[in-house]
Formats: sequence, structure tokens, C-alpha cells
Amino acid sequence: MNTPTTSEERKFRLTPEERSSWDENGYFVRHDVFTEEENDLLTQVADDIALGKIPFPDHRIFQSALVRDGKVEASGIYAMHSIHQMNLYSPEFLERTRDPRLTDPVVDILGPDLLGLNSLYIWKPPKIGLGFPWHQDRWYTRPQFKTETTVGTWTAIDPSDIENGCLYVIPGSHKIGILEHVELEGSQQQEFKQAEGARDEDGVAVEIPPGSVIFFDNRILHKSTDNKTERFRRSNIAHYMSAKAERVQHKNVKHIRPVMWVRGKIYPTLSNEVYRDVLPFSESE
Repeated sequence: MNTPTTSEERKFRLTPEERSSWDENGYFVRHDVFTEEENDLLTQVADDIALGKIPFPDHRIFQSALVRDGKVEASGIYAMHSIHQMNLYSPEFLERTRDPRLTDPVVDILGPDLLGLNSLYIWKPPKIGLGFPWHQDRWYTRPQFKTETTVGTWTAIDPSDIENGCLYVIPGSHKIGILEHVELEGSQQQEFKQAEGARDEDGVAVEIPPGSVIFFDNRILHKSTDNKTERFRRSNIAHYMSAKAERVQHKNVKHIRPVMWVRGKIYPTLSNEVYRDVLPFSESE
């Protein structure tokens, strides 16, 4: 499956200012990318999965650690934390992953041939939504894929601010290499570890309104904080890598990360591992 991409077709390509911010800071922000109606569609799908109305693999669905550990009582979407690999099973999330408003800028960074590395939806519910420590996403993918970097896109479904647990980044930290990450206590940290040497005083809060997108280099140090409000802080995240990446064979990797075709060419190095369409639930597990 090949989809040639010309510069004329890419109406959402990087601006010079965004390119400069990307190179210097490791991220940039675009506003008014998606409408409320477009984001509401994703929210409805995610909520239906959380409530069991749409079949989905259980091991990709995560409740809040506070609920899992019995520290608070909550149910339904108020007990949710996240769902991973949405674009493998949901046509709506796959369409969003392939949306040129996300992928056109990524082409300028990674080239015309893209694979989807992960797609996730995060609720961060009122009062109990927990943040994550400083980390680099590339630390998690490096044992499985040989590539310089990958690109993350973080779309705000709700207003994302300091009070409800917005993202923080350390500008320029994508240039320092991949730090060691250490274990933390608590079941919430099953997903993330703490990057050694990252300092809160170097962080910058990235507050954005709904429909805005943060594009970030997956080597940049970033974190989020707890939601202290009565509001949700929901977000949709899609990660991309070059289709020229190679699989790293590593005996300590327990779970192989699946990848989804997004646009451009598929190369022989990963051709047998790339999904081209959503997986029916009965065939996926």
C-alpha cells in the first residue's frame, strides 16, 4: 500500500516558526486543529469502550490506580485512566491517526512514509486523575525499534491547564540523549518510570484549549500533574515513526509493539508486522 505525498498536497505542513521551535525546543503547539464535534466523536467511542458497549481487549484498558488499589471509589468513566492501541481496533481512532492535520507536519520531520506506533485516549477524571513523572517516550520504544526518534501528537479534548493536570516539558531536553529511567512505587507507575536528573524547576507548563495539538519529539522530557479540579482533562495521543525503522530483536522485550500503516510506503524491514486496517476483536486476541 503506497500513497505518494507531494508538497503541494500537504496544506498543513510545518511553518518556519514551528520548524524553529521544533529544532530548538523539541515541540510546538497548533491551535484550532480539531472541532468540538470531531473530538466529541472520539470521546463517545472511548466512553463506550470503557462502559463495555464496544468490545476491546481488556489488557489495553486501564483504570485509575487509585481505583484499582481500592483507595477511592469510582465507576464508569470516572474510574478510567486510559486505553492504548485505539487505532488498532477503532475505525474512528484510526481515521484520526491518519488525519493530515496530524500527519502533514510529521512528514516534514520524519519523511513521507509513516507508521502509527501507538494511539491512546486518556481521561484524567476529576479529583482522582493522576499525573506521571518526568520521562522520555523514546526510552520505551528504543529497545524495540532502531530509529533516531519518533513524534508524538497530544490533542486536548478539554481545556488543559495547570489546575487539571496539563503537560509540562523541558524545552531543549531532546538534545541531551536518553536518560536512565528508574522504578517508582505505586501501581500507576506500571506505565511510566522516572527519568533520572530531570528537575521540576526546568519545566514549562503547556496550557492549551480544546482542539489544540502539541507536537513533540519523543526524546523530550515531559510530565503531567494530578487533576485537582471537578473537571475532566481528556486527551488523545498518537505516536508516529518512520516506516524505514527497523525492529530490534531483544530477548528482554516481553510484548511486541504492533504498528499501523499511516501513509506512504511500507518497507521490507517491517512489512510483515504492519497492520493496514482495524482488527476485528474476535481475531485480535
